[in-house]
Amino acid sequence: MRWIDLLRFPLASLGQQKMRTCLTTLGVVFGAFVLAASLSIDEGVQRTIERESSRGDVARKVTVSSGWKEAEAKPADDAKVSGRMSPDRRERIRKVLAQRPRQGGAAAELIGLTPGRLDSLSRLPHVERVIPVVGEGGVATLGNRPEGASVSSGAGEAPEFRKRLIAGRAFESDDERSVLLSEMFAYRIGLVDDADLDQVLGRPLRIELRGREDGPSFYVSLADRSKSGGGREEQSALRQLAWQIPGVLDRFSLTGEEAASLRKAIRPGSTHVDPAVVADDFRVVGIFRGMTDEERKEAWAQFAANSDLVLPRRTAADLAFRDPTRREQGIDQAVLLVDDMRNVKEVVDRVEALGLRSHSIVNFIERERLTYLLIFGGMTCVAGVALLVSSLGIANTMLMSVLERRREIGIMKAVGAADWQLQAVFVLEGGLIGLVGGALGLLLAWSISFPGDAWVRSMVHSDMKIHLSGSIFAFPARIGVTVLLFTVAVTIVAALYPARRAAKVDPVSALRHD
Repeated sequence: MRWIDLLRFPLASLGQQKMRTCLTTLGVVFGAFVLAASLSIDEGVQRTIERESSRGDVARKVTVSSGWKEAEAKPADDAKVSGRMSPDRRERIRKVLAQRPRQGGAAAELIGLTPGRLDSLSRLPHVERVIPVVGEGGVATLGNRPEGASVSSGAGEAPEFRKRLIAGRAFESDDERSVLLSEMFAYRIGLVDDADLDQVLGRPLRIELRGREDGPSFYVSLADRSKSGGGREEQSALRQLAWQIPGVLDRFSLTGEEAASLRKAIRPGSTHVDPAVVADDFRVVGIFRGMTDEERKEAWAQFAANSDLVLPRRTAADLAFRDPTRREQGIDQAVLLVDDMRNVKEVVDRVEALGLRSHSIVNFIERERLTYLLIFGGMTCVAGVALLVSSLGIANTMLMSVLERRREIGIMKAVGAADWQLQAVFVLEGGLIGLVGGALGLLLAWSISFPGDAWVRSMVHSDMKIHLSGSIFAFPARIGVTVLLFTVAVTIVAALYPARRAAKVDPVSALRHD
C-alpha cells in the first residue's frame, strides 16, 4: 500500500458517511471551542489585570504604616483569679490574664516612621524613592482670620489631580514653600466670589499644626464645633482640663480601684511641657475642587480626596517633624516606589521584617489571579469532559466503520496490506476529525471574542466607569498549537481500539461477509 493510499482511504471513508462524520466532528468542534475560549480568556484577563494595574506607578507602590511590637506578658504566677470556680476554669482564665500587659503598662510598643526609619527604608534594595504621607489637623490663618483645617501632603503632578485645579497651578517640586487650598476651605474663609479665588493666589497662608502630647490625653466631642473651628484657645483649655481631672476624681461616682487606675493613667508629670504649636507661612499657588463620583471610583485617583490644605511632600514632612514628639514617634504612613513590579513582594517582605505594616496592589492582583485560575481551570475541565464525550463518539463511529467495511478490510489484507497499514488508516481518520474539529473550534472561539469583548467592555464601563485598554481575549500562537495538539491526540487515542479491531479482521471470513 502506498503512502498516498493511507491518506486517500480515510478521506474516502469520511465522505461515504457525511452525516455521521459531521455529527462526530461537531462534538469535537464544541469541545475545542470551550477549550480555546477558556485558555484565551485566562490569558487575556491576566494581561488585562497587569495592564490596568500598571497604569502610572500604582503597581510599583508599597504603602507602609506604623507597626506595633507586642509587650512582654507577665509571668503566669502574677495573674490572680478571684471567685469560686472549678480548677479547670481558673487555670483557663489565669492563662488569658497572663497574656495581658501589666496594669498601667503599655499594651504594645509603637514602631513609627521616624526620620531615621524613613532613611532606612530609602536604602532598601529596589526602592527608588520614599514618599512621606502627612495627614494632620491644624489651624490656617489667611490675613487675620483663623480657621480649622486638615493638612495633607502631595505632589499635585498627577494628571487626575491637575484636572481638579480650578485656579492657579500645581506644585513644581516636592520641597517648595507653597500650599494648595480646597474649594470648600476657600469658601469657609470668605472667598465666595469667583474673582476672590484669583486674588488669593500668591498671598501668604499661615499653617499651625497641633503638637502631639507626650503625656496625658483627653478627648472631648462637642455638639457643634464647626462654628468655633476648634482654635488654639480651645485646645489650651482642653489640655488644662485634662491636667486638672486627676485632682477631682474622688468626686466622681467611681470605685477606689477605678479612681486609682485613672489617676495612674493620666497622672500629670512635673516635667510635662505643653506641646508647642508648629507653625510656618506658605504661599497660596492654587485651588482645587472636590472629587466627582466618577473620580472616586478610580483606584489611582485618591490624592487629597478630603483634605482642606495640601503641602508639597517634603515640605509637609519637614513641617511635621519640627514637633519633637512627632519626630520621636514618627508619622503614620509613607509610600515606597519600587523600581519594578516584580520586586514588590521582596520589598514588602523586608518592610514587614522591620515590624512595619505594608500594603500593595500586588497582593490584590495575586488574589485575583488565584480566583481567575480556579474559574478558568474549571472551564478547562469542562472542555476536557466535552472532548472526552466527543472521543467516545469517535470511537463509536470508528467501530461502526469497521463493521460496515469488513469486506473492504478483508480485500485490503488479501492483496497484502499489513496490519500497521490498516491501523494507520483508522488512526489517520480519527486524527483528521480531530484536526478539522480543533481548527473549526479555534475559529469559532476567535469569532466569538469580538462581540464578547465588546459586551465585557460595556459592562465594566457601566458598572465601574473604567475604560479597559486592550482585549480580554488573547490568542497567542501557543494557545492554537495547544488546542490542535490536544484535540488531535484525543481523537487518535479514541481511534486506537477500532484500528486494532480492524487489523485483527480475518480476511477469509471478511470476504465471505455480505
